[in-house]
Formats: sequence, C-alpha cells, structure tokens
Amino acid sequence: MKGSSVSLVDISISVPSVAHDMNITELKGVFEELHIYPYLTVVKGSYPIGLVFRDQVFKVSNESLTAGDITHHCCRVKNTQVTQESIAGILDLLPLEKEPAIVVDKKGAYLGVITYDTVLLYITQHKEFVLPVVQKLHSSLGKEEYLCVFGLKNMEDFKNLFGSGKAESVYKILYEDIKDFFEGEVSGVPEKGEIWIISSKQPKKELIKDLFKEFHREYALLFGEFQQVYVYGFCIDMSKIDSQEKLYSLKEELRNRVRKIESSVFVVHGLQPLLVLYDPSKQKIISNIKKKIMKDFKEIVEMVRSSPKDMWEHVLYDAFDQYPYFELFYIIGEKGLQITNNIINPKADYFIAQGKKGSDRSDKAYFIKAIEEGSYISDIYLSKATDDFCITVSERFVYEGKTYVLAGDINFRQIHKLVRSLREEAHLGS
Repeated sequence: MKGSSVSLVDISISVPSVAHDMNITELKGVFEELHIYPYLTVVKGSYPIGLVFRDQVFKVSNESLTAGDITHHCCRVKNTQVTQESIAGILDLLPLEKEPAIVVDKKGAYLGVITYDTVLLYITQHKEFVLPVVQKLHSSLGKEEYLCVFGLKNMEDFKNLFGSGKAESVYKILYEDIKDFFEGEVSGVPEKGEIWIISSKQPKKELIKDLFKEFHREYALLFGEFQQVYVYGFCIDMSKIDSQEKLYSLKEELRNRVRKIESSVFVVHGLQPLLVLYDPSKQKIISNIKKKIMKDFKEIVEMVRSSPKDMWEHVLYDAFDQYPYFELFYIIGEKGLQITNNIINPKADYFIAQGKKGSDRSDKAYFIKAIEEGSYISDIYLSKATDDFCITVSERFVYEGKTYVLAGDINFRQIHKLVRSLREEAHLGS
C-alpha cells in the first residue's frame, strides 16, 4: 500500500528569523538568547535572503556590519507536496549534507529550513516508504561497492506521441532487464525516472552491451517506429566517495555527460573513465568509421616514417589539413617515453592540454598494444587533455632501426561528424 503525500514544510524546522539590517551587536545578543540555534534565517521583509551562522557572527569585530553583510546565500526551495515513497530522493536533489535549504511559499515568503538531519529523521520514522537503495547508499560511502544509475533519454517526445501509460511500460522493460542482468539491490527512483543498483561488483563492458542489446530488442518489437529512445547510465566506485556532497556532484556531472550523447551510453567512472556505446542503427557505420580511421592513420604513419626525424612534427602539423578530424598527435619512443610535445590541431576550438616531451606512456594500452600487435584503436574514454570523450589510435613503425609509436586522439564530436559524412555518402551512393 502506497503512502500519502507530505509537504516540505512538514519536514522542515522553524528557525527564527532576523532582519537583514540588524547590526552585529544586536545579532550577537539574539544568538546569546537563542543559544540552541547554530544559525538564523535572514529576511528582508518576509522574504529570506539566506542564513547567518553563530560562529561567524562572533568572529566579526566590525560593529558597523549588519546581518545582511555576512549572510550566507543558500538554496531556496518552494514548498511542495511529495509522496512518502520519494521523500528519500530529496537527499539527492538537494545538497543538504553541505548546507541547509530554505523553504518558501508560492510568493517566496519564508516558511522554514530543511536539513539533512530532518529528512533523515523523517525517513527513519517512515521506513516502510523509503527506497531501499537510497538507504543503502548512505551506508555505502567509502566501501567496496558500486552504484550504477540507469535512465532513458528522449522520453518526453515518446510520452507526447504514445502517452504516459506506454512510457511507463518502457521504463518497466528497462527495470526488468536490469534485474535480470545485475547482481545487487535494484530500485526505481521515480522522481528522477531512473533505476539505481548497488552491487559488490563493477559491471563489465560486455554485460552493459548485452543489457543494451536486450532492451533495444524488446523495445523494437513494441515501438520500432520510434527509434529515438536510448538508455543512459553510469557507474561510481563508492570506495572513492567520502561524502554525500561529493557523490551528488559526481552523479550530476556524469548524468549531464551521458545525456548529451545520442545513443545508448554507459560510463564506468575511474582514473580513465570508460564509455560503452550501443546504437543498433549505427553499428555498421561505426565499424566503417573505425576502418576509415585506421586506413587514414596508416597513411599518416607512412608520411612520418618516410620523412627525416627532425621534420616529424612539421609533417604531423601538415597532416591536419588532410585529416582534420584528429585533435592531436604525439610520438613515443620504444621505451614508452613521449619524444615530441603534443602536436595540436590549430583549428580545434576547445581547450587541449599541452602534453610534454618526456611523459611516460609505457603503461598505456595504446603504447603496449601497438608495440605488441602493430596497431590499436581504443574504446571511447574521457581524455585528460580535453576533459571530453575521445578515442586514441596508435601504430608501431620502424625508423633507422629503432621502433616508435605514433598516437593520435579523435574527439567524440568529430566521430559524430564522421557518422554524418558516411551517412551522406551512403545516401548519395544509393
């Protein structure tokens, strides 16, 4: 049986307010009188402008300052009704562990303050309505566990076309598939339209791809005429997270990244975040793109190999004219040390970090694989040079008896351009 709704003001506390123009001497007197409050709400008329904290007030020596001068501006949220089932989601929506939030009415007038502790207290008192995964999430901080989050993109368009009932059925398809594929605690988070899993195992790339394939297979049987619905997801290693604030920030960052990509996408966060992509309509095109990239790259390697060593950087700069989708090149010696600086495409309109000569690349897959197998093309990952998704291509070559590796990066935005160009070529040829 579902719980009833509750308003935010019902789980807030009534913190006394002070006028914004109250002077420091008067403010200290109020705090001494209201000694149980660590902070007070500062209002201008009936409208709150923030909070003023006891410890900061008593550090102020300038008596000419007012409460408004030392006010900390924090989040304000309108009073609204939420279901008891979704009340735990407030801990994710608002950064309450970092600071309280002020609750206001429809006109913006002050009603109360909501804190991490008040939400937690309400959850404790109404355990039967709390999402198990959210309860577990707080206790998982710093532990060897993984949070995986899944959602659906373009569902507003789908809902407008097919209605909310069918939209809910798509969500249930994903939910059931996740339960079949994942070990751990699985729960829906309806206020975000997401499914969260806490597991002791980090998901493998093959598992994610199998999940995507299964979902799209089932989806196509029911709604094949509307192809624009995609799955997004990401995985966070909870052992690296030491606070709710850090977890909230990382979730928002990863959520924003994966929602921008037009395909089913999953990010495994780590020192070098890995991107898993799946789009049934693009699989053949992606395969053709990889062939084109490797063919072009072999031509670039040959241009370098057939030129004097002191001209290599100039040759690579010239290569951008013929192969503009590359964002940078660099050459690595047989010991794994970078022997050139990053050679950056001068037409790139975004920041690219300056990788330097002498950097050790000996433990990188693109160096190891190229040395062992001759050539390599990476999965999509998050580049430290651009803070954006990219792929790295590398190939071994021999010059005057010594072995070298040429590496090149391609920004994911350029992959999209290649997809469009190959589609246009296919269309013109048909």
